[in-house]
Amino acid sequence: MDLQKLVRMANQIAANLDCGDEETTVAAVADHLRRFWTPLMLDELADGFESGEAELCDAAARAVERLVTQRRAGTA
Repeated sequence: MDLQKLVRMANQIAANLDCGDEETTVAAVADHLRRFWTPLMLDELADGFESGEAELCDAAARAVERLVTQRRAGTA
């Protein structure tokens, strides 16, 4: 899938789930991505994030970072 499309979708999810509390928003975005995105979509977004190619908003970036950490630890 196109990285820019994934970025746009992740940023839209973050905007839609923004509740005014950043930590709650990050948790909600991470949960949404984990539950509804395929592993391939997550891998592509994580790779783009880690390489600096993905221009994610703060909440989406923190959510992706959290998922990457959890996946590496085997807890996601």
